[in-house]
Amino acid sequence: MPPWQGGGNMIRNVTFEKTTYSDPPAKFEAGTPSIADAVGLGAAIDYLNRLGLVNIEQYEHKLTEYATERLRSVPGLRLIGTAPNKVGVLSFILDDIPYEEVGKRLAGEGIAVRAGHHCAQPSLQRYGLTGTVRPSLAFYNTREEIDALVEVLRSIRYR
Repeated sequence: MPPWQGGGNMIRNVTFEKTTYSDPPAKFEAGTPSIADAVGLGAAIDYLNRLGLVNIEQYEHKLTEYATERLRSVPGLRLIGTAPNKVGVLSFILDDIPYEEVGKRLAGEGIAVRAGHHCAQPSLQRYGLTGTVRPSLAFYNTREEIDALVEVLRSIRYR
């Protein structure tokens, strides 16, 4: 199979008359490898290992439980997907306000969420929905950020 692109370490030898490619898989790796990305990935893995994956999982689980409880307190908010042992992804709709509008209003307050069908249209259709608002939590999020989300959601209802 000929390579799709050319350059870098994929070529063993080149002349005006002929190019000899390296053996696979190098034959299909055109250009200079992304060394900065590899170094960054290594640093990220070291960081996660220092924190401890079990610690991260426990923190994210507690944060998800907290967020679920707080979001349930918002009038007119309907959580979609409430399994007890789930990852830190919370989907919801807010009565009478299109999910796109909720996403824009949250963004205007500096709160980043996804608003849309999340490549899950068949699942959403099962719930009679076309989209949701979806904040995702991670180990770097805090309870204070969840409280801020809840306060903005409460205020959205009255704008």
